[in-house]
Amino acid sequence: MRQKLVRIHSIDEIEQPGILYCPNEDTKRIVIHVHGLYGNFYENGFLDILAKTYTDRGYAFLTFNNRGVGAISELSKGDEFAIIGACFERFQDCILDLEGIINWVKQEGYNEIVLEAHSYGCNKALYYYMKKKHPSIKQIVLLAPCDIPAECRKFLSKEEYQVAKEESTRLVNEGKENELVDFPVLPNRKISAGTYYHDFLPGGEDDFIRYSDEKSKKNEILNHIDIPVLVVFGDIDECVLTEPIEVVEDYLQSNISNCKIEIIPGADHSYTNKYNELGKVIFQNF
Repeated sequence: MRQKLVRIHSIDEIEQPGILYCPNEDTKRIVIHVHGLYGNFYENGFLDILAKTYTDRGYAFLTFNNRGVGAISELSKGDEFAIIGACFERFQDCILDLEGIINWVKQEGYNEIVLEAHSYGCNKALYYYMKKKHPSIKQIVLLAPCDIPAECRKFLSKEEYQVAKEESTRLVNEGKENELVDFPVLPNRKISAGTYYHDFLPGGEDDFIRYSDEKSKKNEILNHIDIPVLVVFGDIDECVLTEPIEVVEDYLQSNISNCKIEIIPGADHSYTNKYNELGKVIFQNF
């Protein structure tokens, strides 16, 4: 396995550094990994296992920073810098990030793409595919996909949830979207009013994984995913399981036409101490 640092740019010129892992033999196949909320391209320990697993299967593996890296981040943008990170990113801008990545891998000669994502990145990967339907994307892998508004309700007290909702609504209406409100989910316990209002309350652009919905209520975005989808999560995942595990399974199976679900016993949201098990699941499905 070979590896190199790469610097790729979003459509709006934000630098997205990452690592490209390549098998020893030349390949036209690549897996693109999208990190989750306030994540990055290197921190999750399971990335090492995934890099080896995919390259052993003859795929290149690319993991990169998107604009949601860290809580508040200073990102290179041409000759200037932009302050974004999870506190300030807007979900719909994932199109700009991923389009830049897709363009780059195609220029590098890859013509068979697997789009993989973890946690909040799953919403981004699905949304991007639904919007663009690039024919080069042949499969999607979702590692621990979350119901974002339900997750907020789970990890915030009723008072915290209501205060964040009221404060973000007020500030957005006053044109102060970049002002911060309390949000204990992030490590710095803050988030911009605009990000919370538009993307973390019900009805936002990213609100299409809804485990609490009845099976008969079909989701427009998930129903338009027409390529194979592999979903992997643990049976003690504190973020995915906002509903009983059977409800989560039924929801995914009934909304994604070609969906295979793998559940790893004893795995939490970050697959702690279960990296090898995750690697085995991926190896068996590629």
